[in-house]
Amino acid sequence: MKTDFLLAVLFASVAAWHTAAAVVVEGRVYGDANRNGRADADESGIARVLVSDGLRVAVTDAAGNYRLENTNATALVWISVPRDHAAAGAFWRSTDGTGRVDFGLVPRVQAADITFIQITDGHIGRDDLMKRFAEHLKQLPVPFDFVVNTGDLVSGVDVVTPDKAQAQYDRYLGAAATFTPPLFNLPGNHEHVSHNVKDADQTHPFYGKGLYRRVFGPTFYSWDWAGVHFVALDGTTLPYQEKLGRDQLAWLAADLQYQPADKPLVLFCHQSLPDLRDARELADVLRGRKVLGAFCGHLHRTFTTQLAGFPVYVSGALSGAWWSGPNIDGTPQGFRLVRVRDGVLKTVYTNREGDSPVSIVGPLATAVQSGAVEVEVAIVDFGQPVEAAASFAGQPVTLEQVSREELWSIWKGALDTRQAYDGDRVLKVTARRGGQTGAFEIRYLVSNGRTEAYAAEAPATIKLQVRGIDADDTVLFNGEPLAVMPAGTTNESLLSVGIARERLGKFNRVTLRAAAQGAGKDQFSVGPVWLEYKGKKIHDLRYASFERHLIVGDDPKRAEKALYYCLP
Repeated sequence: MKTDFLLAVLFASVAAWHTAAAVVVEGRVYGDANRNGRADADESGIARVLVSDGLRVAVTDAAGNYRLENTNATALVWISVPRDHAAAGAFWRSTDGTGRVDFGLVPRVQAADITFIQITDGHIGRDDLMKRFAEHLKQLPVPFDFVVNTGDLVSGVDVVTPDKAQAQYDRYLGAAATFTPPLFNLPGNHEHVSHNVKDADQTHPFYGKGLYRRVFGPTFYSWDWAGVHFVALDGTTLPYQEKLGRDQLAWLAADLQYQPADKPLVLFCHQSLPDLRDARELADVLRGRKVLGAFCGHLHRTFTTQLAGFPVYVSGALSGAWWSGPNIDGTPQGFRLVRVRDGVLKTVYTNREGDSPVSIVGPLATAVQSGAVEVEVAIVDFGQPVEAAASFAGQPVTLEQVSREELWSIWKGALDTRQAYDGDRVLKVTARRGGQTGAFEIRYLVSNGRTEAYAAEAPATIKLQVRGIDADDTVLFNGEPLAVMPAGTTNESLLSVGIARERLGKFNRVTLRAAAQGAGKDQFSVGPVWLEYKGKKIHDLRYASFERHLIVGDDPKRAEKALYYCLP
């Protein structure tokens, strides 16, 4: 099946370029001995370097020469930087179909063991925060080989006109220059210029991925580091769909033809690979390969899933909730630390702050907690002795180390949520390593039926944006009827329902319930939903503020949705 698929992809790609006039791109990959960025006559060529135009892949001969036939006279051409080398300047070039396109390489000795950082969803607005993180990495007691940014580099050029997009990229480039290790970039959904601008000029050269390619070069590419082959993928096509597309799959198949089947692979993509529309086709290309893992972002959450038997690590955002707080699941604004030794990959997601960064692995803030729960904490201690302490709702929680990796340790403890009143309650963890410290806290919704006396100071309003209301669906407040969402309510209507001060508690439950409709029950969606109290918007802390909730009347598990709102 794999062979048939690869042949189909490659045949379709070759057939496509044979239907148009070919443009020949030639050049040489050479050792830039004097580092002047120019191919001098006495500088030797480098053999077996992969050169690509995004569809076809050529390999340099013994003299470093390559030849590509391309149908696009303004294509990008790039090299897959080989082991123990770095590009002398950019690893990519634009070509107009005339002249040679040469690439220089300089030596970069790489240790067999690899330690790298993944960041994602930086949504850079204030460049000082990115610069501060880059400076912080320099102070940590281990060197990092490189950093990979898996997309949403900027705050969002998708919602601005082309003339305003360059400023965001300039801000990012200025901050990115602060990183000491090499920085590899790939695009996210917010890198598409003007994609979400009504009546945007789609002929503008910056539109869509045009500006990204002008600034960063290819949206997908590969490189070798020590004995591992790394692949950066572009998880979107335009018009916007989350998929790789036929051409990118063809390129990947061609790239991998030059890699031994047992060579370790590591993949990067902004979107979670199993969620791509062509995830099955990607799995076919990778079948039989030694994929150590894939690293993604996009969701501002932290979890591990799988594709074709290999782990896919979805990492929380460096920006958390767009620089307003932690990620949607309560994990910190952070980064992922990855270690590859002897062909084995190990990784941990952790806080962007602290000399001994701390993260709470579980439970996360996505569920309501009750009774006794086990707490798991990761502390990046760099292999040095560390002390850990925790407290919940002001009371101490004992943590014990249960395992150790080379650069971090895992701690566990028992947490009894019944010691606190119902509401939003904080678990705080601190770590001390010599004179260095780190800390992180997570806010849980707790419900054990233990309520505290509370007197609201003002009435409140619940606001709901609705879609698909085809029956008189019900809104309950703290278990009692509050309002009806009338059948036939116009889609995207914003409903407002007042709540008397006397009905408010510290911890409030809003239930959205499907009504009977014909032989079954209604299916509809609501969101965003928030509670307004004393001029402030309060959200269920388990979800993003813009979340939309689906109520499926004929599914007993989803026929109603409970949301929780804690007053200050």
